[in-house]
Amino acid sequence: MQTAKSLKPVSLLASVAIFGISFTLIFLALYVVIPSMMKIGISFMVGYLIFFYLPFVLIFFSAFLLLKAEGLKLSWPVIKSRYRLNKIDRKTWMWTAGLLVIWLVVLLFVQPPVGKTMAQIPFFAPPSYFPPEINPNLAPSANGMMFGMELAGKWWIIPVYFVGWFFNIFGEEFLFRGYLLPRQELAYGKYAWLIHGTMWGLWHLFWKWNIITLLITALSLSYVVQKTKNIYVGIIVHGSLNFIPLIMIVVNVIG
Repeated sequence: MQTAKSLKPVSLLASVAIFGISFTLIFLALYVVIPSMMKIGISFMVGYLIFFYLPFVLIFFSAFLLLKAEGLKLSWPVIKSRYRLNKIDRKTWMWTAGLLVIWLVVLLFVQPPVGKTMAQIPFFAPPSYFPPEINPNLAPSANGMMFGMELAGKWWIIPVYFVGWFFNIFGEEFLFRGYLLPRQELAYGKYAWLIHGTMWGLWHLFWKWNIITLLITALSLSYVVQKTKNIYVGIIVHGSLNFIPLIMIVVNVIG
């Protein structure tokens, strides 16, 4: 049986396929399925919670299917070693904290003005049915609203959004940083983070008005994960920033 130490380099075509197939599923969900559902009366929020996150469920499980395809046994010791779920030492914590600060600065102070400017360019503009939370061309939502839905008392949204968050974060980190990046390192050496980060950044073209800041965050995370050889960095930083909307949902659901 193959071990995590006997990995083979991944081809450029295979890397493009992994990013490309998953991108296509998410793109179709946002730009084809959700607007089609809205035409028959399903709200954007419900469509988003179902169809945007469904591809991430597939991404999550595909990470394990690809491990099986490598001939690896799906046991915790093998998964832990192959995905580089290593103990976080002091140096790794420092890299994680620094990366978290970079992401916060970029997402809080760079993305809003840059995204708003990009969204005014026709090619990069989001579709009109996207709500204010993800559409810089619209005025902010009223207090207590998210994706066009009033949140107060709607407790069901919390667990559903949490499940979506889980598959989003662990799906991306397991498949991209856990499965793919180590094999890209064998193919491209010290420049693997640059290739991986560029691909992952461009993978976010379904949020094309934010592509500049997403490239920055994608490249920085890819560099630190390759540097530390630890995907807990991605899980913590990526997961923390994506958890902020859930906190806002909880506050508004409580009312």
